[in-house]
Amino acid sequence: MTTILFGPETLNLAETTRMIEIARACGDKFRCEFFGYGGEYEHLIRAAGFTCHTLTPRLTPERAETLMKADRMEPGGKFFTTGELVARIKSELALYERVGPAAVVIGFTMSSYISPRAAGIPLVSVNPFALTRPFFEARPPIWGEMLRGTILGWLPHRFLNWAINSWGLRTRLWTRPMNQAAQQFGVRPFATLTDIFGGDYTLVTDIPQLTGVPELPPNWQYVGPIYARLEGEVPPEIAALPRDRPLIYLAMGSSANRELLVRVMRMFAGQPYTVIAPIKRHLAGLAAAAPANVHLFDWLPAHLVNPLADVAVIHGGQGTVQTACASGTPFLGIGLQPEQDINVLQAVHFGNAIHLNRYGLKQERVLATVHRLLTEPTFRQKAAELRQELSQWPGAANVAAFLQKQFNL
Repeated sequence: MTTILFGPETLNLAETTRMIEIARACGDKFRCEFFGYGGEYEHLIRAAGFTCHTLTPRLTPERAETLMKADRMEPGGKFFTTGELVARIKSELALYERVGPAAVVIGFTMSSYISPRAAGIPLVSVNPFALTRPFFEARPPIWGEMLRGTILGWLPHRFLNWAINSWGLRTRLWTRPMNQAAQQFGVRPFATLTDIFGGDYTLVTDIPQLTGVPELPPNWQYVGPIYARLEGEVPPEIAALPRDRPLIYLAMGSSANRELLVRVMRMFAGQPYTVIAPIKRHLAGLAAAAPANVHLFDWLPAHLVNPLADVAVIHGGQGTVQTACASGTPFLGIGLQPEQDINVLQAVHFGNAIHLNRYGLKQERVLATVHRLLTEPTFRQKAAELRQELSQWPGAANVAAFLQKQFNL
């Protein structure tokens, strides 16, 4: 049986579960195996019944945190060094020799933008549209809106849009260690940052109705949303909650900034809402008691719990945003980095969400936004419309169909 090898960055919950959903959709058409570096969510792969090869160098919790800070563009963040990338590539090449995959399917596993090319194996990149080359080439007029309330927000929006889109197409951020590693394995260098984030085939987990870009380059295609469907049922404690007050779903994904999360949680103290918050792991070790109306949980099957909410308050991770959209739940989105802000703003422009910048976030703005989402019927109407639209795009099944067609199954 043909083997497909999946390589999610297992420090990220959304990316790990996205690859699990694709492997499940492949059914018995392929032998689906995974590899990772011991990130926090690697265990979910084995729990789903798939083989997962743990490679070296192993990720320590401390290194995973500095990588997540780099992703969120926070102080203390540190991208992969050339040495780390080279070590990973060597481990991946050795695995390819043992497993013999027909293709490697990845999200943002940086070393795996190099290793399949060094081995002559087709690389399939499954990722959001935000911050890709076609995204910047479309010259999105969003940057002024995104930066409202920041130190750059006073600049004319036309200038911000021109400057940032031009920068996005030219920046060589992070390319130096990638190119130093690529050179050692005879792989063509990456001219710009956007050139990194594409495979031999690039499958985009968005829909054109949200991106506003109907046509993609050759070997690129939209597949639609892919988000986690964690095992388990709605806890009885949630089912038993009284519904005499609006129900708010508060979640910030696996990439949450703990300080921001605690601040937002405390904003709901004494408010006439019941809050479901699957954030218990983020509060571990913090002296941060939850308000009486905030009910804390560990991970929940968000695809089952989110539809129960009247409003969601979430970060901008694509999986979290797509879960809210597919549930028909209007939401307030607080992005932790540009890609997440873009995911939120796509929904804002559709009409089912409101975006607030995480910088200078104030209680009165958050509560006023939640009130608008609850009381202005247009948000729920547009949320229902988008839910119907997304139901026509079975993302994981579309990726599986692409793989079957590509390999003549």
